[in-house]
Amino acid sequence: MLAEFLTWLVTPAPWLARRFGYLQESVAIAARYRRCRLAWEPHLTNTCQAVLAFSKRQKKRRTLVVLGSGHGLDLPLAALANSWQRIVLVDLVHPWSIRRQVWRWRHVQLATWDIAGVVEALAASPDRLPTPSPRWPLPADCDGLISLNVMAQLPIVPLAFLHRHGWSEEALKEWARAIVAAHWKQLAAAGVPTLLITDVAATWRSLKSDGSSDQKGGFDAPSELEPSTCSQEETLFGFTLPILPQRVWTWTIAPAGELAPEIERHLTVVAVEV
Repeated sequence: MLAEFLTWLVTPAPWLARRFGYLQESVAIAARYRRCRLAWEPHLTNTCQAVLAFSKRQKKRRTLVVLGSGHGLDLPLAALANSWQRIVLVDLVHPWSIRRQVWRWRHVQLATWDIAGVVEALAASPDRLPTPSPRWPLPADCDGLISLNVMAQLPIVPLAFLHRHGWSEEALKEWARAIVAAHWKQLAAAGVPTLLITDVAATWRSLKSDGSSDQKGGFDAPSELEPSTCSQEETLFGFTLPILPQRVWTWTIAPAGELAPEIERHLTVVAVEV
């Protein structure tokens, strides 16, 4: 915990990213990766392969914009940097892990954009739900756009912020869906070749023989699961992708022991070219 707190202190981040909890979430993801690295590796490999396949299909490779660059764990940055004239990595928090990579290439840049398009409006009026207005100033020479494992995450930090301000879960349901839908609409309207990688469903699997389950922080595991059975839920807040995916894989985001001794959480991840 001390290491995470120190990381929070020394990581450059806008004030709004600190206030809303985006920086805290970034630090938590890095810690979770260190604990679950082996379980995450197949997902990270699949993501990188999908990104590289998309990149190779582009005839022009002037500027590539990546939404949700995060720590760069799922981004084959070195290979992309050798293929594109310019790369713009977009997030609200750019941790040191990605900053150290970027220093190697002059043509790789960091951009701090509110991908969901709600943060500034919420900060000004937390008692009102703003209409999601994602505005991404794509360069005129943009030849590729990637939404990288961020779509399902967009409502999560704003929802936590609103819960702290007294909003009920029921009141926020449709708004969360609107954030995801606005992201899709913006991707579809970008007018450039676009790759979306996102999780669409989660599966909780009990490995216990007696059906009991202990819980700890992180995701909210179902309180009761039958022995060796599953509990499933969608992760796009009711939004359904209108295009069938080109690739589908499973991400073991929480192996047994991460959230509870014998409960695993798996995500179904898809790659879609818009």
